[in-house]
Amino acid sequence: MIIVSLIGLKKCGKTTCVSALVREFKARGMKTGTVKSMVQSKFTIDTEGKDTWRHQNAGADFVISLAKDELAYIEKRQSRSRLNEFMQYVPEDTEILICEGLEDPDSRIIRIILAKSPELLAETFEVRGAQENIIALTGIIANETKEHDDYPVFNCTEPEDVKGLADLIMGNRV
Repeated sequence: MIIVSLIGLKKCGKTTCVSALVREFKARGMKTGTVKSMVQSKFTIDTEGKDTWRHQNAGADFVISLAKDELAYIEKRQSRSRLNEFMQYVPEDTEILICEGLEDPDSRIIRIILAKSPELLAETFEVRGAQENIIALTGIIANETKEHDDYPVFNCTEPEDVKGLADLIMGNRV
């Protein structure tokens, strides 16, 4: 399985890029999954007062929520989960797992850095701390520049760039 993480600050184009890559890999016939990591968010699927919250509040170790066309697994944790903790939920036949915002040092992860502008790139590296297995840059920065000294730059709103980034990912299996 190829594991890719798109890392960047808020509103830099992560979701746009994830969506474009999912469409590209699905067009190639690959079983593709995603993980959304919400670093700063207080979002929870487990809303206070609702049934799943009440189950947790009563002491359940985990809750599985079943809707008409949906399944969700809810388990409270003391800290942010790491790759090795949630991989058990990823189907074994998944060919590519695209993670949005996953900041995890696991060496299996291919990293793509997103930034709003060339001026914010250094801050992105500093705040997000990603240094290893970085293969490319993308995000809103790609509207301003296609050049960088260390990494190729792709614009995920341009179909040819999405194909190029997908090819680069496929060629950089960790």
